[in-house]
Amino acid sequence: MYLILFFTDDVTTQGVALDLPTNVVEGSARASFSVVGDIMGTSMQNLHQLLQMPFGCGEQNMVLFAPNIYVLDYLDKTRQLSISSFFHVLAGYQQQLSYKHPDGSYSIFGIRDKEGNTWLTAFVYKSFAQASRFIYIDDHVQAQTLMWLASKQKPDGCFRSIGTLVNNVLKGGVDDELSLSAYITIAMLEYTVIRNAFYCLETASEKNISDIYTQALMAYAFCLAGKAEICESFLRELQKSRSPSEKSPFFPDHAPSAEVEITSYVLLALLYKPNRNQKDLTEASGIVQWIIRQQNPYGGFSSTQDTVIALQALAAYGEATYNSITQNVVKITSEKPFEKVFTVNNENRLLLQQTPLPEVPGKYNLTVNGTGCVLMQTALRYNIHLPEGKVRFASLNTVQTDRALCCFSYTGKRSSSNMVIIDVKMLSGFVPVKSSLDKGRDCPSVLSTGETAPLVLCSVQGLSLQEGY
Repeated sequence: MYLILFFTDDVTTQGVALDLPTNVVEGSARASFSVVGDIMGTSMQNLHQLLQMPFGCGEQNMVLFAPNIYVLDYLDKTRQLSISSFFHVLAGYQQQLSYKHPDGSYSIFGIRDKEGNTWLTAFVYKSFAQASRFIYIDDHVQAQTLMWLASKQKPDGCFRSIGTLVNNVLKGGVDDELSLSAYITIAMLEYTVIRNAFYCLETASEKNISDIYTQALMAYAFCLAGKAEICESFLRELQKSRSPSEKSPFFPDHAPSAEVEITSYVLLALLYKPNRNQKDLTEASGIVQWIIRQQNPYGGFSSTQDTVIALQALAAYGEATYNSITQNVVKITSEKPFEKVFTVNNENRLLLQQTPLPEVPGKYNLTVNGTGCVLMQTALRYNIHLPEGKVRFASLNTVQTDRALCCFSYTGKRSSSNMVIIDVKMLSGFVPVKSSLDKGRDCPSVLSTGETAPLVLCSVQGLSLQEGY
């Protein structure tokens, strides 16, 4: 998949090669090409399917809710807002309230969990505060949430981690508490200034912080607060860790979702940097080029948090560089007789235009003539035969006359997985017995069970290399 962004003023050409791996399943390859005249266009058209995953918990609902807020804010500030955009935000708000605890906190499965989750509660508080510009948000609900977060703040201003951390990046070590504190501080700063938390961050900034994720969070927090000297210091440290090539990960040696999230925080730091100049926007442009190359065909990324933060960063960049004049002609051709021409202008800049590509594998040429932003995406889809050792989860299934026994284990590189979603496809004509689904919740590690025909879905808290179920 290729994502190419042009801010054109003349004729620009670029070649795109669609190559297939050697282990591709024969006949499974297909490709398409799309064009849109706005940096947020692909995501806007696919807000309901940014991630290919079930949405049955408090964190997953936020990947539907939060991006809608960033899109609304972006459309409002670029004067492209329409009334239909509000309904998704309202529905997401109402759904998220079902995961609220009586004390004002939020967790993955609401009151079914023993306690609230500090990270998720800050995430929800921040998102509700941003949404309050567009829909009614109950002030009492927000005040209760803020009081719960304040109760988790220690005398030194840092926040205690409560509940299971959903974010894979926050794992082990002292930096966890600092990363969480930086995240909560950002959540508050985007709505209102809090002083005590900055005592925690400023004290930590005087020490050597080696974790890149924490550095990125700290950079954004200090840039957002207008503390230019510390903001610049963290950005310089992050610059030392960056890959020199824009085509490779900006911060390698992390999981793909972590790379996107870290890079997005750096982009936000640059965009909110005090006294931002043209050099900062030029650097931001290179970061944007890398981020959009990581997008899936629907405009999302690989997890909840990297999708939400990346879209927030892209929306902020789109606002900072917005040009109301767009007039482009985009042409895609191949050596064989194939040609398709698209017109992108002010009238249809938010319209996602698509065409299937006939040759896979194949080589194509793109030509853009005009001015303004054009986002072009070539999506290549195929199935592959997985080599041995690459499957991170194993299952052993035994089927009797009217009963299926499913055993599963984790075989990945880490010592344990995060939350696992297991889906079992029912045989044609069969439905699960509800009592058997309810019985599955008796296992302490099973967070939820349910049915979305024809699948039975089971959420498990996590699996270690030694465990099996």
